[in-house]
Amino acid sequence: MEKYEKLEKVGEGTYGKVYKAQDKATGQVVALKKTRLEMDDEGIPPTALREISLLRLLSSSLYVVRLLAVEQATKGGGAGGGGKPVLYLVFEFLDTDLKKFVDAYRRGPAPKPLPTQVVRVSCISYAKELHTAMAMGSFIGI
Repeated sequence: MEKYEKLEKVGEGTYGKVYKAQDKATGQVVALKKTRLEMDDEGIPPTALREISLLRLLSSSLYVVRLLAVEQATKGGGAGGGGKPVLYLVFEFLDTDLKKFVDAYRRGPAPKPLPTQVVRVSCISYAKELHTAMAMGSFIGI
C-alpha cells in the first residue's frame, strides 16, 4: 500500500485495524480499514464481499461513509512471497463517528430548539404544497 501514508491508528476491531492516512498523489486524507483475510479455496470470504457490496450500494447516501476504493495487498512473506493477503477498504475520513456523536450529545446540554427561520421556511413550504394540492372548491363554507 505504497499509495497511502499511514498517519495514525484510529481504531481496532475484530477483523482488523483502521488508520488515518493520506493519499500520496492527491493529499486527500482517508480512512484505511485493514482487514485480515482468512483465504479459503474460494478466495475472498463472503463476509468481506457482502460488506463491500453493501458499502458500494450505499455510497450515494449522505448518511453512510463513502467507500472510495478497495485494495488488496500482501503482508509479510519477504522477497519469496507467500505473505498473508490483506484487504484495505479506503473510506472518506470523518473525524467522528455515530458513537462519539451520540455520547457527546448525551453529555451535553439540552438540545437547542430549531431556529425560528428553519421552522418558518418549513411551514411556508408545507403551506404551498397544501395550497397546490387542494382546490378552493374542496372546502366547505361555514
